[in-house]
Amino acid sequence: MTKSWGTFTSFKGKTIEIAAPDFIEVVKKLTGGKDLTVCFQCTKCTAGCPVNEKVSIQVHEIMRMLLLGMKEVLETDMIWRCTSCYTCQERCPQGIDVTDILSGLKNLAYEDGIGPDAYRENAKSVLESGFAYQTSGFRRKKRDAKGLPSLPAPNMAEVEKLAELTGLKALLEEDETK
Repeated sequence: MTKSWGTFTSFKGKTIEIAAPDFIEVVKKLTGGKDLTVCFQCTKCTAGCPVNEKVSIQVHEIMRMLLLGMKEVLETDMIWRCTSCYTCQERCPQGIDVTDILSGLKNLAYEDGIGPDAYRENAKSVLESGFAYQTSGFRRKKRDAKGLPSLPAPNMAEVEKLAELTGLKALLEEDETK
């Protein structure tokens, strides 16, 4: 069953499938997802969110979309703009692990190839150098001029092992074959 749903700018011109039970089961397996069904849309999560004015979908709307089994939630900007401040989670009268669910959604989206390119670029940089971004010669000279110590060299063997254990390396290799 497909229906056009809402007027969210993120979904302009798209047809949304409602009630995908398989997706609901995936979400329930996320950290905090088991408690998802007790959300009664009080909006306390949204009221305390520091980015609620910067996103097209609010936290409580994310929770509702999850309850409806809408996989399109992975395409929303909220999951990427969440600052992981845990305010929503602390304010939830039902004790839902909202921030943990949003973090899990970010992982699901990334696995599906959805998300800002900057995340992939940072991940590639970490694998190549151990740092999310490279410091330029200019910045190193400024550190030296201020008498700051050099940045420690990362343990690339540990970075590589973490990338393998978390599946990040496989995801990036998969990206390169696309």
